[in-house]
Amino acid sequence: MKFIAFENIHLEEAASLLAIRHMYDRSNNPELPSKFEEATYAKKAIEALFNEKDSFGIAAVKDSELVGYMIGSIQTDKNRERHTWIKYAGMAIAESEDVELYRELYAEFAKKMVELGSFNHYVMVPSGNKSTLDAWLRLGFAYEQVHGLRDLSVSSDKVFEDIQIRLATSEDEKRIRELATVIMEHQAKSPVFAPGFIEERDDYQEGYAEIINDEAATLWLALYQNEIVGLQVFESATVSDENLLTPESCISLVIGATVESSRGIGVSKALLQHGLTFAEKEGYKLCETDWRITNLQSSRFWPKNGFKPIAYRLVRKIDPRIIWATGV
Repeated sequence: MKFIAFENIHLEEAASLLAIRHMYDRSNNPELPSKFEEATYAKKAIEALFNEKDSFGIAAVKDSELVGYMIGSIQTDKNRERHTWIKYAGMAIAESEDVELYRELYAEFAKKMVELGSFNHYVMVPSGNKSTLDAWLRLGFAYEQVHGLRDLSVSSDKVFEDIQIRLATSEDEKRIRELATVIMEHQAKSPVFAPGFIEERDDYQEGYAEIINDEAATLWLALYQNEIVGLQVFESATVSDENLLTPESCISLVIGATVESSRGIGVSKALLQHGLTFAEKEGYKLCETDWRITNLQSSRFWPKNGFKPIAYRLVRKIDPRIIWATGV
């Protein structure tokens, strides 16, 4: 076995590996788009990753045959600093290989990333492949985000007589701006500890206000005792020849927030029931959303309300002192 830089000449074989991996992923989550079981579509997804700016890949070759690959790209932003993404289509190994190969690939891949100054590493891992997930956890990665999917069948047994649901209008802008920072403030608390920068408050408020008139999005408001106490935003999920996670006829629940004083009375469930019922009438069949696994409220609410994990985002943070603290 040898490890070399991933090149265009590896695309065809890599596509076959990914197509087989996706076939297994769909045996656990059949809602995932089936077309990526074909190498032609799998190749498009890999090409998109490999052509990203600052992308880098490692190929595992045995007896002149590609048996595994890993592709990621370096990005920089305020929250994650200089970091690396290995996206959902960014890795696959041959069925004949042990999952230990993922650890070997990452060892080669991470060495290059650290040399380039990237110390925060993120990877998207299929939820149904427990041995693959375990391999990443044994590399020092930890859960950060859950990506979930559910159908739109909604039980009408639960009636929320005290909660009214309606579409947002321009007259609600002031209150919506006030609600714009609910999620940010909540996730800055224990045990999530996700930084919420005060200088971003205006951006959040502007963004939420713009949704009111966004024809591509639907903003539902929940009212309790004539006070707006929560909101959920739905929009059509992006389907493409590069996205293995999003099926056809899928709506995305992109924002869900309830004010702290009104949690526990059914606000989120009433919003979800109304939003999914409306989406089904519009012809959608599935709904996707995602949440922080350390957000206790979210990690209980979404699975309890039908969303099953289809992928996990894992993170590993490497001590940057390793650049000079090499033990010699």
